[in-house]
Amino acid sequence: MSIKEFIKAVQNRPLMYVEEIKIEYIYYLVVGFLGSNRINKAGYSIDDTFHAHFYHWVLDWIKKNVDKNYDKVNFFWCNFFKDITDNEEEAVQMFFKLCDEFFEEVDGLER
Repeated sequence: MSIKEFIKAVQNRPLMYVEEIKIEYIYYLVVGFLGSNRINKAGYSIDDTFHAHFYHWVLDWIKKNVDKNYDKVNFFWCNFFKDITDNEEEAVQMFFKLCDEFFEEVDGLER
Protein backbone atom coordinates (compact mmCIF):
# COMPACT_ATOMS: atom_id res chain seq x y z
CA MET A 1 0.00 0.00 0.00
CA SER A 2 1.36 3.42 -0.91
CA ILE A 3 1.30 6.48 1.33
CA LYS A 4 -1.43 7.94 -0.86
CA GLU A 5 -3.64 4.89 -0.34
CA PHE A 6 -2.78 4.76 3.36
CA ILE A 7 -3.69 8.40 3.98
CA LYS A 8 -6.99 7.90 2.17
CA ALA A 9 -7.73 4.86 4.36
CA VAL A 10 -6.96 6.87 7.50
CA GLN A 11 -9.12 9.73 6.25
CA ASN A 12 -12.06 7.39 5.74
CA ARG A 13 -11.81 5.80 9.22
CA PRO A 14 -9.38 7.77 11.39
CA LEU A 15 -10.43 6.26 14.71
CA MET A 16 -9.53 2.85 13.38
CA TYR A 17 -5.90 4.04 13.27
CA VAL A 18 -5.57 6.54 16.12
CA GLU A 19 -7.17 6.79 19.54
CA GLU A 20 -8.03 10.49 19.18
CA ILE A 21 -8.31 12.83 16.22
CA LYS A 22 -5.07 14.74 16.80
CA ILE A 23 -2.69 15.98 14.15
CA GLU A 24 0.35 14.70 16.06
CA TYR A 25 -1.13 11.19 16.11
CA ILE A 26 -1.71 11.37 12.36
CA TYR A 27 1.82 12.69 11.88
CA TYR A 28 3.46 9.82 13.77
CA LEU A 29 1.21 7.30 12.06
CA VAL A 30 2.23 8.61 8.62
CA VAL A 31 5.92 8.79 9.51
CA GLY A 32 5.78 5.26 10.92
CA PHE A 33 4.05 3.97 7.81
CA LEU A 34 6.68 5.54 5.55
CA GLY A 35 9.47 4.11 7.69
CA SER A 36 7.91 0.66 7.66
CA ASN A 37 7.58 0.69 3.88
CA ARG A 38 11.19 1.79 3.57
CA ILE A 39 12.54 -0.85 5.97
CA ASN A 40 10.51 -3.59 4.30
CA LYS A 41 11.46 -2.35 0.83
CA ALA A 42 7.75 -2.11 0.04
CA GLY A 43 7.90 1.57 -0.80
CA TYR A 44 6.51 3.24 -3.85
CA SER A 45 7.81 6.27 -5.70
CA ILE A 46 4.92 8.30 -4.27
CA ASP A 47 6.21 7.43 -0.78
CA ASP A 48 9.58 8.96 -1.61
CA THR A 49 7.91 12.00 -3.19
CA PHE A 50 5.71 12.55 -0.15
CA HIS A 51 8.63 12.14 2.23
CA ALA A 52 10.88 14.49 0.26
CA HIS A 53 8.42 17.21 -0.74
CA PHE A 54 5.28 17.36 1.42
CA TYR A 55 6.87 19.46 4.17
CA HIS A 56 8.02 22.20 1.78
CA TRP A 57 4.88 21.93 -0.33
CA VAL A 58 2.71 22.64 2.74
CA LEU A 59 4.96 25.51 3.80
CA ASP A 60 4.66 27.05 0.31
CA TRP A 61 0.88 26.50 0.33
CA ILE A 62 0.56 28.34 3.64
CA LYS A 63 2.63 31.26 2.35
CA LYS A 64 0.49 31.49 -0.80
CA ASN A 65 -2.93 30.93 0.77
CA VAL A 66 -2.85 31.86 4.45
CA ASP A 67 0.03 34.11 5.43
CA LYS A 68 2.76 35.23 3.05
CA ASN A 69 4.98 36.01 6.05
CA TYR A 70 4.48 32.66 7.77
CA ASP A 71 7.75 31.48 9.22
CA LYS A 72 8.09 27.92 10.37
CA VAL A 73 8.82 27.62 14.03
CA ASN A 74 9.06 23.84 14.10
CA PHE A 75 10.54 21.06 12.03
CA PHE A 76 7.42 18.90 11.94
CA TRP A 77 4.71 19.54 9.35
CA CYS A 78 2.02 18.62 11.87
CA ASN A 79 2.72 21.89 13.68
CA PHE A 80 2.08 23.90 10.52
CA PHE A 81 -1.50 22.65 10.60
CA LYS A 82 -1.86 23.58 14.26
CA ASP A 83 -0.56 27.07 13.48
CA ILE A 84 -3.11 27.77 10.74
CA THR A 85 -6.22 26.22 12.31
CA ASP A 86 -8.19 26.77 15.49
CA ASN A 87 -8.36 23.22 16.83
CA GLU A 88 -7.24 19.63 16.35
CA GLU A 89 -10.21 18.61 14.22
CA GLU A 90 -9.62 21.49 11.80
CA ALA A 91 -5.90 20.69 11.69
CA VAL A 92 -6.59 17.08 10.75
CA GLN A 93 -9.20 18.08 8.16
CA MET A 94 -6.75 20.57 6.66
CA PHE A 95 -4.08 17.85 6.52
CA PHE A 96 -6.36 15.55 4.54
CA LYS A 97 -7.47 18.39 2.25
CA LEU A 98 -3.89 19.38 1.49
CA CYS A 99 -2.85 15.76 0.99
CA ASP A 100 -5.54 15.49 -1.69
CA GLU A 101 -4.19 18.63 -3.36
CA PHE A 102 -0.59 17.47 -3.05
CA PHE A 103 -1.32 14.06 -4.60
CA GLU A 104 -3.38 15.65 -7.40
CA GLU A 105 -0.48 17.97 -8.21
CA VAL A 106 2.08 15.15 -8.07
CA ASP A 107 -0.11 12.90 -10.23
CA GLY A 108 -0.38 15.71 -12.77
CA LEU A 109 3.40 16.10 -12.92
CA GLU A 110 3.97 12.37 -13.44
CA ARG A 111 1.75 12.21 -16.51
